Amino acid sequence: MKVEIIDEPIRFHLHGIGGVVENERYSEVGLRLMNEMWQVVKGAGILTTGINHWVYLPDGRMFVGVELRSPQRVPTLDQLEPLEFELQRYMKHVHVGPYQALPQKWKELKAELAARGEVIGSPSLEIYGHNCDEPSKSETTILIGLQQ
Repeated sequence: MKVEIIDEPIRFHLHGIGGVVENERYSEVGLRLMNEMWQVVKGAGILTTGINHWVYLPDGRMFVGVELRSPQRVPTLDQLEPLEFELQRYMKHVHVGPYQALPQKWKELKAELAARGEVIGSPSLEIYGHNCDEPSKSETTILIGLQQ
């Protein structure tokens, strides 16, 4: 399993919808938020990169958003929350395979970080590649924020 520890900051400026996750039901809540977000985006014809970002925040919260192609002022943009953040230091791993394997991948990554003596910070996120017809070839970039 290839993981990289990156010490160069990366910045995100997303628009989407946030919510609270109860009983660690991240997949269920994430899918609901993603569907709500895309309904607003497509309904308003908002131009985006088309890449989903699932951001895991403290206190059982998550945010699902996309990057806009260019600054836009669209009336329905008010229905989407902005979220801007920077990861100063983080672990990067590209998961190739079905989305259903992601919970196990997270367990493995957290164990690897603990073995290296790293302390997980916040936020962490998954960046989903464009839709792929073959689930075994789907790519998801996982970025886990680390403490300095």
